[in-house]
Amino acid sequence: MDQKNKKTLLALLPILFLTACGSQSAHEGFTLLPGEGQNGTISVETDRNTEADGAQEEGGDTAFVYICGEVASPGVYEVPGESRIWDVLLLAGGFTSDAAEESINLAEKVEDGMQITVPSAAQEEARRLREEAEASGRINLNTATREQLCTIPGIGESRAEAILRYREARGGFSDAEEIMQVDGIKEGLYARIQDKIYVE
Repeated sequence: MDQKNKKTLLALLPILFLTACGSQSAHEGFTLLPGEGQNGTISVETDRNTEADGAQEEGGDTAFVYICGEVASPGVYEVPGESRIWDVLLLAGGFTSDAAEESINLAEKVEDGMQITVPSAAQEEARRLREEAEASGRINLNTATREQLCTIPGIGESRAEAILRYREARGGFSDAEEIMQVDGIKEGLYARIQDKIYVE
């Protein structure tokens, strides 16, 4: 090789070196897919796309939950599948001042399509009294049938009919003592049956 060719080769070496380094840098962050290249073409997949797909898989499903009752903003909320009722409550703006807060298990996991109804303190108290009354066998004057009324000591068919007529005419009883307004039921009979009846 003559002196002129040697000088030309030495001048080209830095350029070839920089070109090789640049080509390597350009492919950083990519993963080659073996066996997919055809006709001299190399198929590549970026690491960034792989990470995004993994993040999407880790995100999991979401759930649509309907929360209503004594909350600031009732409605349907979309939350991650592993959320708790507490998370939905925060999205709904929290409890109202009338809410029976202790009636809701805030740590319970949500499920897709779930409905959460937050009762008022008055509703929760009525529910408690109803359960106690039903457990003790007491009769609700506003929902009892003729047959149920006849199971109350001292209430036969005629008095049961009178109770039903009174209830229909007045739209129901406001309290148990009002039964003394029914024909044939006075204070003495009420004293005997007051622990067997209730009104809701």
